[in-house]
Amino acid sequence: MEITKTYCFIKTSSHKAFAPFMEAVSNTRREGDVDKSKAMIAEMMKLVGNSAFGRSGMDMSKHKEVKYESNDKAIKSKIEHFTFHGLEELNDACEITMKKRRLNNKNPIHLSIAIYQLAKLRMLQLYYDCIDFYFDRSGFQYQEMDTNSAYIAFSCENPFQDCIKPELRAHFKEHKYDWFPRDYNTEVAKFDRRTPGLFKDEWSGDAMVSLSSKKYICYLPDESYKVKVSAKGVQQGRGRNEHVLNPDGFETVVRDHITL
Repeated sequence: MEITKTYCFIKTSSHKAFAPFMEAVSNTRREGDVDKSKAMIAEMMKLVGNSAFGRSGMDMSKHKEVKYESNDKAIKSKIEHFTFHGLEELNDACEITMKKRRLNNKNPIHLSIAIYQLAKLRMLQLYYDCIDFYFDRSGFQYQEMDTNSAYIAFSCENPFQDCIKPELRAHFKEHKYDWFPRDYNTEVAKFDRRTPGLFKDEWSGDAMVSLSSKKYICYLPDESYKVKVSAKGVQQGRGRNEHVLNPDGFETVVRDHITL
C-alpha cells in the first residue's frame, strides 16, 4: 500500500485507558477487607466493575418493545406488522412483544471483547508459562477452567513447595510473585489479593466431580460443610435442588451415565 496524500494526523498516547477505574474498584474492595463496615460498599464496587464488562457487551439487537392491547382491531394490526415478535394472552388484554424498528448500537463492544480475550490469555499464560513450565506433567491434572479460574489436582499436598521441578525451584522463587500474591506478611497478602491478574487460592479440597462447563462440585469427603457447587441455570437458593446438588448426586451422573 502506498500513501499518496495525508489529510490529518490523530495523536495518541500509549497508556492504560481504564487504569483509574480499575484502581478505584480494587482499592474500594481492599478497604472493605480492612473495615467490615465498608463491606457493602466493596461488594457494590465489585458489581460496578463487573457491570462495565456486561454493559459494554450488551447485544442491543435482542431488545424488544412490549405493548398491551385489549382492542381486537389494534391487536390484529400489531400481529400483522412486520416487527411483530410474540403475543401472550392475559385476562382481558394481550401482551405483545415487538422488535424495534431502529437499533442504536452505541455500546463499545470492543471493550468487552478485549476484557474477555485478555482474561482468557491470562489463563493460558498460567497454564503454559507457570504450571506446565514449573511442574512435571505427572504431578498435576487440570480439572476445570473458566474465564478467570482454574481447578487443578496436584499429586502432593503442598505443590508449590514440594512439586516444583528441582532445577527450576530457584527460578520459581524469583518469579513467584508475577503469578501469585506476596505472602511474606499479612498486610501485603491482603493488598495483593485484590490485585487484578494475580491468582489466589480461593478453595482447596481433595475431591471434585466435573460434569461439563460450569457444572461441577468440589468437596472434602469427611467435611460435609466444605462444599463448592456450580450448576449454571439450576436454582440453588433456599435449599432448592439440594437432593441432586450434592457429592452423591454428581457422582451418580458419572457412575450411572444419567443427566443431573
